[in-house]
Amino acid sequence: VDVWRKGIDTVRFHPKFYSDEIRVKMTDGNPDEFLMVYVGRLGGEKRLKDIRPVLERLPDARLCIVGTGPQEDELRKYFKGTNTVFTGQLSGDELSSAFASADAFMMPSDSETLGFVVLESMASGVPVVGCAAGGIPDLIRDEDTGFLVQPGDIEGYLSCAKKLMDKKYRMEMGKCARTEAEKWGWEAATW
Repeated sequence: VDVWRKGIDTVRFHPKFYSDEIRVKMTDGNPDEFLMVYVGRLGGEKRLKDIRPVLERLPDARLCIVGTGPQEDELRKYFKGTNTVFTGQLSGDELSSAFASADAFMMPSDSETLGFVVLESMASGVPVVGCAAGGIPDLIRDEDTGFLVQPGDIEGYLSCAKKLMDKKYRMEMGKCARTEAEKWGWEAATW
């Protein structure tokens, strides 16, 4: 008997899926602005409302929320008037491009058990600003492959997002994130 750990598709989620066209859609026609993304279920337990005060304090920043869920209508109203785009559910190359075309992945949820989307973002070469709770700390080395922030710490999320606005810093962290995510690929999971 042995443990067969979970894995992700590091071919499907890869920096090569970066797309100028998708980025234009995700930023509502402002591709040169800093782009934060969230991909996943839109539910209260994901704490997505924590992102709005961060977004509002970052001039020239955009947020793209990918997915559907029970809180979608409420979130659309809550984020109305901000630089936020909702794409609905994406799949295939479009989903891969949504991950790879972002500058930072925001994961404020404190209830993740593993957090596949965190690994998928890392595999896409995009640093994650994640909550230091649940299974996420097992995936991210703070300030190396991403950032860990305490639940509800808006100032912490803001500080990390500001650091990632530095393109050189963001690219280096994205490379480290990709290298780490390769350890979670299907091949690694089945050896």
